Amino acid sequence: MKRLTLSDIAGIAAILLLLGFARASTAEETSALRVATLLPFVESALALEPQRVHIVASVRRSMRQPLVGNILDLGNPHSPNFERLAEARPDLIIGDKHVHAAIAPRLRALGADVRLIDTTGIDQTLGALEDLAAAVGETATLDARIAAVRSELKSLKLDEQHKVLALFGAPGTFYAITNRAWLGQLVDDLGFENLAPQQGDERFPGMVVVSDEIISTLNPDLVVIVAHGDPRAIRADLTERTQAGGAWASLSEPTSAFTSSRRPCSQPTRDST
Repeated sequence: MKRLTLSDIAGIAAILLLLGFARASTAEETSALRVATLLPFVESALALEPQRVHIVASVRRSMRQPLVGNILDLGNPHSPNFERLAEARPDLIIGDKHVHAAIAPRLRALGADVRLIDTTGIDQTLGALEDLAAAVGETATLDARIAAVRSELKSLKLDEQHKVLALFGAPGTFYAITNRAWLGQLVDDLGFENLAPQQGDERFPGMVVVSDEIISTLNPDLVVIVAHGDPRAIRADLTERTQAGGAWASLSEPTSAFTSSRRPCSQPTRDST
């Protein structure tokens, strides 16, 4: 089995470009649009335009790390604090069309314009940011950053294809990330062969439960793991499965990349085995 170096997985770093928008100045203008966002990457993106947008409230990137500065902390992205959201008096609330669909009526009841965007893939995410930029108007810095991300993604396409298995690790369960999710789409766009089964028990959009039968048939060169929850616990779970022999033993040799979905994506935990 071929072992990869860290340079072989450099393309995965393109994920960071999607969500790693630098935090801009906190200068405010009274005429700036007051925005509350339920998506941390939207906060970072719109913060590039402080003269046009005033971020008044946002959710946490990590539940263990409260927001800093003068932005009201809405807490959990899945169940934001509505009292603080009302206190923020936003003109515009931005959420995810799938994650926040159930609370959309409550959001609209606050009297603000509500936009639920599609973040299921790279193209959808960047397209949504472009739509938001057009709605705000005169967003040269954000426009340039989006264009740079698109250009960088194209430049990272691999010359040689490698087989990769992208896993979403939750307590007690691992899901294979298909090309219907943005990480799976990134895998395809970079030229990897995505080994994730495209059909199966899809409990979350684009994520299929990984069974022992499926794992036993795969032979990846690279395993990418996104941990939801305590990364140490997810890693320990995977290590226990691979060292116990049987179907999961096939994942004990490939190079691996490991990151936590509860950290800022600009600071992943990544190491090779």
